[in-house]
Amino acid sequence: MRSIICILLAGTFAACNKYLDMNPNPTQTAPNTVQGMRELMDNNLITENCTPGLGHLGSDDYIMSYDTWLNAETTVKNAYVWQKDIYGDETVLSWSAPYKVVYYCNVVLERLPGVPRPDSATRTEYNAVMGTALFTRSYQFYTLEETFGQIYRPGTAANATGIVLKLTSNPHDQPTRSTVQKVFTQILADAKRSIPLLPDEVQFTHRNRPCKPAAYALLSRVYLTMQEYDSARIYADSCLQYYDKLVVYDTLNAKTARPFPPAGNDEVLYQCSAVSFLAQYYFTSEVDTTLYNSYADNDLRKTIFFRTSPSGTGHYFRGQYTGKVFLFSGVALDEVYLTRAECYARKGDITAALLDLNTLLTRRWKTGTFQPYTATTASEALTMVLAERRKETPFRETRWADLRRLNQDSGTLRRIVGDSVYMLPPGNIRYAYPIPKEEIGVGGIEQNLR
Repeated sequence: MRSIICILLAGTFAACNKYLDMNPNPTQTAPNTVQGMRELMDNNLITENCTPGLGHLGSDDYIMSYDTWLNAETTVKNAYVWQKDIYGDETVLSWSAPYKVVYYCNVVLERLPGVPRPDSATRTEYNAVMGTALFTRSYQFYTLEETFGQIYRPGTAANATGIVLKLTSNPHDQPTRSTVQKVFTQILADAKRSIPLLPDEVQFTHRNRPCKPAAYALLSRVYLTMQEYDSARIYADSCLQYYDKLVVYDTLNAKTARPFPPAGNDEVLYQCSAVSFLAQYYFTSEVDTTLYNSYADNDLRKTIFFRTSPSGTGHYFRGQYTGKVFLFSGVALDEVYLTRAECYARKGDITAALLDLNTLLTRRWKTGTFQPYTATTASEALTMVLAERRKETPFRETRWADLRRLNQDSGTLRRIVGDSVYMLPPGNIRYAYPIPKEEIGVGGIEQNLR
């Protein structure tokens, strides 16, 4: 497997340092067997340090001290306060890493149909690899769109500017940016095509391999972003029909460095992580005080997710949701429960919304202490669901997508850095990060307004 990856990378970087101009020859460098392509899709390049992570720098989960901010890299410093110019002369891994994954997916999708499938066993693996490439490309397009594309709004998506949809490995194919609607259409198409090809079961021994529940969960998230709540609920329900096991937090040891077992959290449907050069700022900056104080004392997430800072006056995020130190950016079952609960609440089904919410929270609180939530109106139920979504999914890449979706009409973000106050108003154009300058210059890609 290593030789395959090294050959591909050598071809990639010998041609050009810019992703969209990569010039390897897939007919000479790519694997030509089902097993070889499985090894390619299993490589850490595909699932570790691979999603943008950039959006979370501008989220409201953490507070960076003034000294940390002064000494941070240019990208981190500028993204934290939503500056117009972000990167300076730094390499933008948040752009290149996910597009590199898209490239590998395209290689597999192009070459796999030409591989012989002599028996049923090989056919099953062939389907799984094809499904993995489709799911992974869909997932990366989504994370890229939620970082660099304009916010999805049902009334403007057909004209708003989205990301570049690179759908082939051909270096001479240089597409321009698509509309937001076309991007989401492609994301949905890839995810839906993956479903009949992927295995039914969660891949507990290979958590970087997607499964049907993960694909349904991804579709549920995408439709939620699109504010198509009926579809989001249907796909969440489809996921939960395949797998619905939630971890009982009272069985975890909050006193250990890693409360979740090394083998992983059983709620993880698909494991991947955000680019790692950003992680130090999440794990060494204090958790937003309002967020931390929102957890009740008997809510075990307060100790499972966070630890006391060395100063003793604040708290740090542990970063151990998957049993690893990386910032989790994959798909997990708790999010699915919350998505379905939100959809029920938005449609006025208070009973169903609170059933999902209480099912989740019963497994998060100290045994016997949780009093099930009740509500008299759908609006009240929705407020409860969104508050728990905030508390259940901190320091995941979903937070920036939630802010883009929920802060379109209300909710200004604020940073205090030294004597300066920075604000990001609702629906602001700076919710879409700038395209790297080298991509603008080389590929003629349209820049985001800032």
